[in-house]
Amino acid sequence: MYSTRSLSTCSALARATLCALAVGMVACSDIRAAEAPSVVVAPSADQARSADEPWFGVMLPPGFEPHALHVISNRPAAPAVVPEGESQYRELAGDAIQAHLKTIVGFSRESEETAEVGEGQIWGRVTGFPSGSKTIEWAVSEFRAAGIADVELQQFDQNESASIWLPLSWEVRLLGDPAFGEGSADVVLESAMPLSAGDLSGGSLTAPLVYVGTATSAELARIDVRGKVAIQKAIPQGHTVFMRSPVGPRAQDLLDRGAVAVLTIIDLPGNMRARDIGCGGGTCFNIGGRDGRFIESVMDAAAAAGTTADIRVEMRLESERFSGLSAANGVAIIPGTSRSDEYVVLNAHADAWFDGAGDNGDGLAVLVALARHFATPGMRQERSIVFVASAGHHSSGLSGPGNFVAMNPEIAEGAVIVVNLEHTAQRNIAPARSLHEDGYREWTMDSHEAPIVAGITNLAPYLEGLVERGIERYGTNFVSGPNTMASGEGGTYRRLDIPVFTTMQGPPMYHTTGEVLEMVSTPGMERMARFMAFFVKEVSGASVAQLNPR
Repeated sequence: MYSTRSLSTCSALARATLCALAVGMVACSDIRAAEAPSVVVAPSADQARSADEPWFGVMLPPGFEPHALHVISNRPAAPAVVPEGESQYRELAGDAIQAHLKTIVGFSRESEETAEVGEGQIWGRVTGFPSGSKTIEWAVSEFRAAGIADVELQQFDQNESASIWLPLSWEVRLLGDPAFGEGSADVVLESAMPLSAGDLSGGSLTAPLVYVGTATSAELARIDVRGKVAIQKAIPQGHTVFMRSPVGPRAQDLLDRGAVAVLTIIDLPGNMRARDIGCGGGTCFNIGGRDGRFIESVMDAAAAAGTTADIRVEMRLESERFSGLSAANGVAIIPGTSRSDEYVVLNAHADAWFDGAGDNGDGLAVLVALARHFATPGMRQERSIVFVASAGHHSSGLSGPGNFVAMNPEIAEGAVIVVNLEHTAQRNIAPARSLHEDGYREWTMDSHEAPIVAGITNLAPYLEGLVERGIERYGTNFVSGPNTMASGEGGTYRRLDIPVFTTMQGPPMYHTTGEVLEMVSTPGMERMARFMAFFVKEVSGASVAQLNPR
């Protein structure tokens, strides 16, 4: 299912044994699975790199493991705060929401097991494919099970001019050479993740490597990248989305300077695949942290040995553009008690790359919990509440919010506010002080959620006040200061000229294979669900002037 292992295609334990034999190390441990934090046993300090050993004696990368969590976690997530009088709302409890999340991630795992896309190197809940459809259908069944009478599966087709590019099969191989030490066999960089086809789709490319790291334009002017595969480096901090602006343009600059392809090392824990950041129109791959460290160490050793020019990479890629697809939104409406023609719309997109526990499994799980909460007897609000499990967040021409607005003009006309729940409960992680003996930095997880942006498009004082009250009541980790951010689904809804409230994280694990269940805080989901229940109850009874002052 996955690209060829750097040493063999056998089990992780056998791979570790072969690693020890091939590199001459005392130990080269197996990486444990996601059930517990992983630590790689590095070679001892007295095992110096040598040209007499394969790859200058540099420790081989551990290979790719799709669901491993390589983050040290010694403390549990901080417990949720339950204000007096709210403990009876069991549908908002963390364990109940966690059960939803496990089901949602299960649809991603199923798409991996069935190799829904190509050879199964990429998986997820993909709109237009069975995994995306099953997720939406499950949300609809949950709305109905909650006792909501008005529930629909609203189907729509992909725009005729649109298509979705997906990689089907690929490989990035560092070519071995006796100049790097006797026995230096080819090493497949299994964490490689293609970001665009460039001119490579259906073919292959072999070229020498040149390392540029985080070079500025002034520094690049002194580095000849023509005819070479350029290697740049990205170190995500806080919000991964902030890396797009420096890293993507630099990749395009490298291509414009004559690089035939770009490899971007995403310096994150373990050896994950990352489908983010982008690089313009050329051939580009992201590379995981441990593979990246291997490349850097080998190139350092080659520079010392005067053999840098011999380091070459071979890459291949098969991809396809998909068009003519269909999708659906799951929509449920709980009518209001006195202002039923006015609507509070809650949206969470259902699709994801890889396991997608944080993007947007936690948002969808919270949405389902809120639907169950407001469907319980005595919980109807003044205004009608609309729950939208939307499709198409990652799929061109299949916009769930856009089609929801077009297919429900009465709701669009009567909506007074839209709330967008988009990855809201991932744990916060950061690089640790400690290093592996091969120089790779470990990462640690703290007890709270990663920062959450709370964007309100009209900066209404009343709504901002609710955010502040929510922080005090529930401890939600909202980023300080008002802002008008409405990315993701919120961007479509702001065309309605009503306030859009978006809660969104973009932490380091965003859009990676490390975005597994263990990265999401169960108390964090409860924090967000209880805050959102409070928020919806408040805005349901507020005046239009409070929500949208002119």
